[in-house]
Amino acid sequence: MVEFGEQLRRAREANGMTQQSLAEQLFVTRQSVSRWECGDRYPDLLTTTKLAQILEVSLDDLLSGKEMEKVVERNPVVENKTANNIMIALYAVVVLSMAVPALNALLKLPGTSETTSGNNSILIISLIVYALQIFAFTFGLVNAIRDRLSPKRMGAVIGAFFTAMCISMLVSLRSFFPPEAIAWNLNSGYALKLMALVGVRLVPGLTGAVAAYFYFMKNKNHAIWPVLITLASVFGIFITLLSQYTIFSRYNDMFDLSQTLKLILNIAIYGLIIYQTFTLANKRKKLISTSVTPAVSGEAQA
Repeated sequence: MVEFGEQLRRAREANGMTQQSLAEQLFVTRQSVSRWECGDRYPDLLTTTKLAQILEVSLDDLLSGKEMEKVVERNPVVENKTANNIMIALYAVVVLSMAVPALNALLKLPGTSETTSGNNSILIISLIVYALQIFAFTFGLVNAIRDRLSPKRMGAVIGAFFTAMCISMLVSLRSFFPPEAIAWNLNSGYALKLMALVGVRLVPGLTGAVAAYFYFMKNKNHAIWPVLITLASVFGIFITLLSQYTIFSRYNDMFDLSQTLKLILNIAIYGLIIYQTFTLANKRKKLISTSVTPAVSGEAQA
């Protein structure tokens, strides 16, 4: 079976068009057309449809079913330039915002006083969270800049974010259940508090990480996965607002500019995850409809 790039080159040459003239009709660069013909990249489904119209060939002549799937799974999830630039800026801000508290926690770690020693476990967990998020968002930033943030790579970023969210809950668990209070019993109320904390804070993060793995990285298209990612993100926004409201209501003098920026940043991250999830869902939905339509048309003609 002839690959897409070769089919595209043959159709273009049959129409007497150069890569530059074809690129001008599609409002893309000549390098983009060259990359398509070399097999380095695939155009999105909308551009592929325009290609078929310009070259006067059917979509089936250009793309097989497997190649149409590659269009979605190999190309960046976010192909809109404006949205991609916003995503790049957000990733960069996240990396920078995590670097300062990570360095601060690292400098506090070698303390030798009894109080500092008791907080070492919290500092270590915090460092793990910061390191995971910095690595994940740096990975996403680099790939977004290079225009290579495919579903698998984006899933790695989202999964790492939700995993970091789960790990950070360990800090909350230790705050509610310090080592000196481990010997609690069922009558003390600790059991119910632990179950509530795990259910409210830990489960959504774990759910989001698992759903991101299956939906983005394993290409499982069951409707439950994007729904779970969206619910985990919405719940993350709710918890963020609730925690910041608690800080504001109890210590309104501490709710400064940094707290406001942190609130906006966290909400923006969850909002971006929802946008990325629905963008991929729409692209896969279009892929299915594009694959089914020719078959239905063929049956109707028969």
